[in-house]
Amino acid sequence: MDKIEIWKKYELFELFHDLEQAQDILSKLTGGSSYHFDSVEDFYNAFTEEVADLKVQNVPDFRQICLWFAPTSIWDGFVGHDGMELANRIYDRAEKWNKNNLQNL
Repeated sequence: MDKIEIWKKYELFELFHDLEQAQDILSKLTGGSSYHFDSVEDFYNAFTEEVADLKVQNVPDFRQICLWFAPTSIWDGFVGHDGMELANRIYDRAEKWNKNNLQNL
């Protein structure tokens, strides 16, 4: 399988699209705090940096994304129930990618 076929199989394009949606949602929020972040703005900045790093990695490592989007984690603390469906998609796709691609590093 070539690189593009692998990306399609593990929904990498869709995962990055979901991450961009999450970034857009976070950019519109203010205040709050959750676990390791003093505000949603701090989380947004860390998230934006992580996504930028992921986009240039040859084999992206989504472990940090999985931690942030796991049920009842950072994302849920800031976005709540309204962001649950997006968070679940991100978590599932990132976890699927990691399980199938990081084992080869």
